[in-house]
Amino acid sequence: MAASPPRPRVFLIANAKKPGAAEAFQRVRAWLEAQGLLAGADFDGHPELLNEGRPDYVVVLGGDGTILSVGQAMQQRQVPIIGVNLGKLGYLAEFSISELEEHLDRVLATPALISHRMMLDVSIIRPAASPRDGVALNDCVIRVGPPYRTVALAVAIDDQPVTTIVSDGLIIATPSGSTAHNMACGGPIIQPDVNAIIMTPLCPHSLSHCPVVVGPDARVAITLLESSEGAALVLDGRYGGPLEGGTVLSIRRSAVTFQLVRHPLRRPWDTLTKKLKWGQNLT
Repeated sequence: MAASPPRPRVFLIANAKKPGAAEAFQRVRAWLEAQGLLAGADFDGHPELLNEGRPDYVVVLGGDGTILSVGQAMQQRQVPIIGVNLGKLGYLAEFSISELEEHLDRVLATPALISHRMMLDVSIIRPAASPRDGVALNDCVIRVGPPYRTVALAVAIDDQPVTTIVSDGLIIATPSGSTAHNMACGGPIIQPDVNAIIMTPLCPHSLSHCPVVVGPDARVAITLLESSEGAALVLDGRYGGPLEGGTVLSIRRSAVTFQLVRHPLRRPWDTLTKKLKWGQNLT
């Protein structure tokens, strides 16, 4: 008789700042241990520890920000994330704790429930510093800070100069990130399985500059022609460092994908229409 295949290894991470996180963490940890699935756990704000356990799946207790921090910690070694919502909106975190317990066996046995989402590789080339690389699951944002003067950004696509934007910054987003900062600034919502790169200016000084969507294999280069004292780079909502004049951001599609597990009983647009209250009487 052939031996049964080993069960997947699951790492558990919780955002300790969320209300009820400690109780939820203990409940899910004990349940995963009883199932023989637990590969490790973290409640202390060190998501990078999951890389040591090399799990097959990660269960995240928190909200979308917690899920993004886990994706950032994994960098080029992405594994499927099961998001349990302890936050507010929860576009990415589709499960409740009871739904996790009810559907986990089905999730682990159904690879088709894994949504593979485009990520961006970001190279930061500063005039007087060594180059630095990062990834963006949601977005890469250039934004101004105190004293809040505008920046001048030269945009090139596939080595062709396209335009210069004077603005409060620029959002370069993935389809997953289209419902985050991009949407709040008037950018388009892109279905997650449509691979594309979205560029949305922040308060541009020209009415001719509007959001632009380019193909997934486009090579985008942003050069800061003129910076301001507080200008900064933000990757997935996390500070990435100051941006001085002459800095070049090279952005392209990543070879790896952000892997998010879908709820088995929800249709692709259910979460978005529910969270945005589309089709509901708002009065």
